[in-house]
Amino acid sequence: MIITIDGPAGSGKSTVAREVAKRLGMRYLDTGALYRTVTLLALEAGLVPERIAEAAELARTAHIRLEARDDDLCRVFVGQREVTNEIRGPLVSQHVSAVSAVPGVREVLTGWQRKEAAEGDLVLEGRDAGTVVIPNADLKVFLNASIQERARRRQLQLRAQGVEQALEELVAGIERRDTYDSERAVAPLRKADDAVEIDTTGLSISEVVETIARLAEQRKGTRVPQARVPEVGKLSRWRLSRLVRSPQDTFLWRFAYGFLPPLWRAAFRMRIEGRHYFPLQGAVLLASNHRSNLDPFFLGVASPRQIHFMAKAELWRVRLLGRVIEAFGAFPVNRGEADRTAVRRALELLDGGAVVGLFPEGHRHRDGTLGPINPGVSLFALREGVTTLPVVIEGSEKVIQGKRLRFPRVWVTFGPPLALPPTDLPKAERARAIAEELRAAFLSLLRGADAGSGAESSSEAATGHGAETPRGRGTSHGLGEAP
Repeated sequence: MIITIDGPAGSGKSTVAREVAKRLGMRYLDTGALYRTVTLLALEAGLVPERIAEAAELARTAHIRLEARDDDLCRVFVGQREVTNEIRGPLVSQHVSAVSAVPGVREVLTGWQRKEAAEGDLVLEGRDAGTVVIPNADLKVFLNASIQERARRRQLQLRAQGVEQALEELVAGIERRDTYDSERAVAPLRKADDAVEIDTTGLSISEVVETIARLAEQRKGTRVPQARVPEVGKLSRWRLSRLVRSPQDTFLWRFAYGFLPPLWRAAFRMRIEGRHYFPLQGAVLLASNHRSNLDPFFLGVASPRQIHFMAKAELWRVRLLGRVIEAFGAFPVNRGEADRTAVRRALELLDGGAVVGLFPEGHRHRDGTLGPINPGVSLFALREGVTTLPVVIEGSEKVIQGKRLRFPRVWVTFGPPLALPPTDLPKAERARAIAEELRAAFLSLLRGADAGSGAESSSEAATGHGAETPRGRGTSHGLGEAP
């Protein structure tokens, strides 16, 4: 079966095409990588713009090789040289449309795509995949989205690369790109007459992928497996604690939290907001700011499900204490090193549909400020099927001051799940984007504390990136310091 997915820039075709291929067990051809590679070679040879027609010869003679990766962009090689990151740079993006319009370049790369399609079971995307490259494809899809939505997606991509550009400028640029692509003489952008058009504005990637998978099922006449998720209203709960049941729940947790929540809420006059954002099923990465060793208890009281926290391995030196916190579902992590055992345990829990709690700042900030977010949190946040939920705690740092026990008001505020950055970004840029989005979420949820100076929060603070996490205070994976 051959599926073509066409659409204008920013419509989501690259991300969707790759996910559709994974969903259906088919191969995915990143046609954009081919054109970008030829553009890079043309720029390096000094062919752009005066001798751009000579780029066709580069396309014919270059030894381009693509290596697929399940969780990231495909790796791209020219001979033995890897150019995966270079072809995604701004200079290539600026000139790829012009190089792609060279008839000789399109002729060579169209032949490449047809050769791949001849082997069968392929998903490929582009602007002319269903009209020129494979006009007899089994299923043709044309993705579209509002210009505002496409500009917003492009803004997220640029922000992940550390570039800020006004939305109005991006809208104008996309309009020019649409006009150029639609009016070019060779293989212009247009919807095939027999293509199914899907407007991706406001739709999640999974919704678009599911729609295309259903269409493929109808065309192929086979049943596409679909994951079954229980309805929220039918989820079972533990009788005593009323927590939502999970195979990873521990007895001590569900017993203790049958009576602890009302006591803690009353003692600390807790205010819990945004609890409706907490998914009642599925894998959740709960990312919280960190002010006190008591933070896990306050989060546990505020949450409808058991949270499995990463806790610093030093706590296990006291054998009884280690056994108790382990009985509550925590697991140890060695700080200052790449703890593969802790990472593996966290991934096992997430794959099993549990909730894993992290403190991505890396250590406690008792002064109420917000520390830099370690990009290593993306190791879990970008995992397929994981919902990343930001939450902030305020007031817990005032409970124990010196040797005195106080009972201040404690606030726990959950925010909406993070939107994942586009999958057509390199993994490093996606990790950076997640860290910046998480920091911005924390700042928006805090009731007035600034990230660094302790002053009132502001829009300027929300865009700050912070410094790198100090060496030795958190793991290299950004697991942070759990109490």
